[in-house]
Amino acid sequence: MQTLLLTTDAEFDAVEPSWRSLEQQLVQLLPFQTYDWNRCWWRVFAVQTLVRKDRLAIVTLYDQDRLVGIAPLLISCIGIAGAALYRYVRPFGSDPNLTEIRIPLVLPGYEAALTNAILDLHEQYSAGLVERQFIAEASQAQVLRQRPSLHQLDQRHIPNFILPLAANWDQFRTSLKRNIKESIRRCYNSLTRDQLVPHLQVLQGQTAITAQLGLFYQLHGARAAADTSVKHPDYFLNPQHKDFITALLASPFASRMHLFCLRVDHQVVAVRLGFLMGDELYLYYSGYDLAYAKYSVMTTLLVEVICWSMDAQLQRINLSVGEDVSKTRWGPELKSYVEIQFAEQGWWRNRIVRSISHFRKRRQSLITD
Repeated sequence: MQTLLLTTDAEFDAVEPSWRSLEQQLVQLLPFQTYDWNRCWWRVFAVQTLVRKDRLAIVTLYDQDRLVGIAPLLISCIGIAGAALYRYVRPFGSDPNLTEIRIPLVLPGYEAALTNAILDLHEQYSAGLVERQFIAEASQAQVLRQRPSLHQLDQRHIPNFILPLAANWDQFRTSLKRNIKESIRRCYNSLTRDQLVPHLQVLQGQTAITAQLGLFYQLHGARAAADTSVKHPDYFLNPQHKDFITALLASPFASRMHLFCLRVDHQVVAVRLGFLMGDELYLYYSGYDLAYAKYSVMTTLLVEVICWSMDAQLQRINLSVGEDVSKTRWGPELKSYVEIQFAEQGWWRNRIVRSISHFRKRRQSLITD
């Protein structure tokens, strides 16, 4: 086994063919693990200012000449006059929830080897103030206990819900609980009573989706403004976040992108962006017209997407992360990930790094809220 660290844009570009080949060997691939997602992310979100400079640190694992694992990391160096006063080593995707699951891409059987290669990189930075972040499937978290030089500061569990599909809607419906069956019935009946007919429109690729991006952002913002018990931030209020979606649409990843639009008569009343990942559909952000909230159009849209997925012979729908009733009521399977913040052993380092980490998280929560 051999580990190589990629630190330049040229090396990032050069690993593209091997990275894409590795993607094709996984049964369940997340959009956030693809080369396109990570390359676009680095172009849009990497920071190069007077006080902060982001550096590439992509860990690659080879079995002979075959790439078997890759972990895109960055090192954010905070300082002045070229002197780094504080460093933060973490996976790509340090954005406000655009990159929802930030785990490495690795073949089965090589997880422990890649995890150790990542932690080896973390242990290289032992001087000064260094904060580190590790994200992986929950089963890999125990590896940290074997590293006495690294002290855990905080830990966060990330629940991901995956919905297995059946051959058709009738078979799928029989497995649902009675409350969700009743909810679906009410959704369609409420539309029928007002002589409204729902219809699913599916847009795919750069040209079709770009034409409706403005509407997607508008309805996503409307959902964020809705006075509901569950708050949904407007993740695309920041122009940089829109730039990222535009970059994805300009990349080969665009062929995976689908915009699901629920039309009532001739008007789009609900939308959801999804990514087709082999035989799995990953459902991303959504929005709806508040004037149609009484019809529960988001539930209707999801039912239509489920039917579309089964017609396309998909095996699963990934309902994304977050433990809320809109996901759990469908009876999905749970896959758990863990995010761990840690630092070098030493009371003074731990205290300062913990304070900085707490301040940053508080600031991010205020921005999100």
